[in-house]
Order: sequence, then C-alpha cells, then structure tokens
Amino acid sequence: MNYDVAIIGLGPAGIEFAKESLKRGLKTIAFEKTSVGGTCLNLGCIPTKAMLACAEVFSKINVYSKSNVLPNTNLNEFSYENLCKKRNNIVLKLSTAVQKDLEQKGLEIVHQSACLSINNSLATIISNGVEYCAKNVIVATGSAPIDLNFNSNDVLNSNQILQDCVLPKSILIIGSGAIGVEWARLLNSFGTKVYVVEKAQSLAPTCDKDISTRLERIFKMSKINFYKNTTVESYSCGIARLSCGAEIPCEKILCAIGRKRILPDIVGDFSLEISKNCKTNVKNLYVAGDVSGVTMLAHAASHQARALFDELYDGIEFNMPNIPSVIYGSPEIASIGIIEQDIDDLNDYKIYKLPVSYLAKSWCDDEIDGFIKIITHNDFIVGAHIISKEASALISQIAIAMKARLKVQDLKDVIFPHPTYSEGILEALLNG
Repeated sequence: MNYDVAIIGLGPAGIEFAKESLKRGLKTIAFEKTSVGGTCLNLGCIPTKAMLACAEVFSKINVYSKSNVLPNTNLNEFSYENLCKKRNNIVLKLSTAVQKDLEQKGLEIVHQSACLSINNSLATIISNGVEYCAKNVIVATGSAPIDLNFNSNDVLNSNQILQDCVLPKSILIIGSGAIGVEWARLLNSFGTKVYVVEKAQSLAPTCDKDISTRLERIFKMSKINFYKNTTVESYSCGIARLSCGAEIPCEKILCAIGRKRILPDIVGDFSLEISKNCKTNVKNLYVAGDVSGVTMLAHAASHQARALFDELYDGIEFNMPNIPSVIYGSPEIASIGIIEQDIDDLNDYKIYKLPVSYLAKSWCDDEIDGFIKIITHNDFIVGAHIISKEASALISQIAIAMKARLKVQDLKDVIFPHPTYSEGILEALLNG
C-alpha cells in the first residue's frame, strides 16, 4: 500500500504534520495505537489543567472566606472522584473532536501499533501484518515517564496518578520540574499533605534563579514541604527515607523526574540514528516531537512538525525559535530565552524587573505575588521570566517581540491597556 506520507503517532507533532500534508493534498496515513492527541491531551497538559482550574477555585474560596466576602464553605463536600470524571470527559471530548476533524480532512487512521522495516536505506511501516510504503515516513511516537524502581503499587508516575481517582491524604513528589510543581500545587489546594524532594540545589532547577527563589517562598506560604539537594533512598510500609536522613510518612509517591523518548520497534538488526533538524540515517525517515529529543513540550512539537514539513516540501530552512515554557498553577510561571545564571558577564546585559504588586490589576484579583523579569542585550530581549497570573499570556507577547526582533524602545512605543497584567511588560521597561 503506497502513500505520500505515513505517520506513526498522533500526538501534537503527528497531528500537525498530518494537517499540513492534508492541506497540500498528499495521500496520508497515520498509525495510533491509543487515543488521538498523545500525552499532552490524554495524560498530561489537558487533564492536569482541567484539575488546576478547580484548584484555583478552591484557593479563591479560601481567600474570600478569610476576608468575610464569602461565607465559610464546607470544602469537605468536595468530590475528587467527580473532578476526575469531569476531567476524563473533557479529555474524551477533545480527543474525539480532534480525530473526527482529521478524518473529515481525509486522514486515514489505523488504530494499531506499528513498527519500522528498513531496507536499502528506505523505511516502510508494518502494522498488523500489512506493509505500508510512503515517500516520507514520520516517527512521532512521543515520550514516556521515567520510573524509579521502588517495587510498590503506591509509587506512581505522571500517567498512573491520573488513573487514581482517590485523593491521597499525603504524597511525596520526586522532582520539581513542571510536572512535580503542578501536582504539588494541585494536591496541596485540595488539602493533601505534600512533600517535594529535589536532587538539585534549587527548586525548578532549569529555571531562572529568581523563579526558583520565589517558588520556594510560594511553597513555604502554601505549606508545601520541600527538600533540596536530596534524593529518596528507599520506600516501604508508607515511609520514604531520604538521603538527608529524614523519614517521610506518605500514602503515595509521585515520580516526576523526567521523560524518555519512545522509538518504534525496528524489524531486523538496524541502529537508528537521529541527527539535528529531525533527520535520521534513513533517506525517507524523519522524527518530530518528543522523540527528537530536542524538548518535550507540545507546542514545540507542533512547531517542529510544521518546520519539518516546510523544509521537506517547500525548501524552507528548518528553524526552531526560542521556545516558551509554562508551569501552571496559581500564580503561573513562564519563561523564555536565557536565564541569568548562564550569563558570563552581566555588564553586557540589562535586566528589567517589576514586582507584580506594582500593577493595579493584581490587587483587584488578589494576585500580588510575583514579578516580571526581562533580560536584554544590545537593546533586544533575549530572555524573560515571569511569575504572575496570566504569565502564560505575557510570555507569548514576549515571544512575539523576540521573534520580530523588536527593540526595547519599540515596546515602549506600544500602548498597553489598563488595568492589565500585560502593561507590566511596559512598566518593567519604563521603570528599569
């Protein structure tokens, strides 16, 4: 069976490449053994954000109850099980809608696992005993959580915790990246006793140092316990033993130490090599998304797939601009570009920083904790790090400015509406 394009995996990268192929009128087939949408839609971004939306409501109720604006509310009547059902319904609705949209556009979807067969430097796909040939084969098989071997049903990864519809009374989270921080804040909002263990010397160790410092303060104010420069040595009988000597009683452990890429099986003895710009050592075989190993973010995977398509079919040079990242919760944490601790000579850079409490909107929303930090070099923005309500929207504005190569003065000439969080970008630059 012959096609123009064959795709293994319908997560963000596979979906995006399929859409571009269908727009061009290419005969396209895709293989997806589970649900359309990949990790982001089914086991990551979307289900956790649905839960965080509820957690934010909880936090607001607590704030306004303490201010006597709202009567004391009995949060004990909260149903975690029903929240999980609502979350699952959202995921099912979105996954079904995405699949229907692709099929209506003309995509042929095979709901089976698929492997690669490589002969004469060309790849074909084998699924359910049938061989499929294509001019271009795209592997977009994504990634999976990295597990720790504690040999206990109470130790969960980020996939498994979404299958557990019982709210734990206590949990220890290993890792303080986006997944660890989001689950810590989420469960803490619902009354779970949360402990976070991070082997690095700071929380959110890949973030700008000011983000890490402020996150520690937010955790302390939220009564989220954390241990830095520490590892979990063992776990048995509901007790986690840490390298620092502490013993932590906890019902569950969430392992959030990162993810590893998943490659499809290859028939025969062949070693697949992945090089930069999504290419491999096979003429017609390419990768996109988490499996490329560049970065494991859904929006990066989507862009990468579009960039790969543009290069293959339009000869446009493959380009990956600065990738923004967001840690959700209240307040949001967002970053793009370089971080301060990676700058060798600060004299060559200028840093603008504004506390969110400077903004009237933050007081109206009772969201005064955080800051906007912008790093510039030769009057161009090269990095930004934000803790604020709507930080995900603010970082998008910065990303546009960086892509457009706008100078600081260009942004100063923009009229931002008031009162907003967006005007914090302008105020940071004016007050720097």
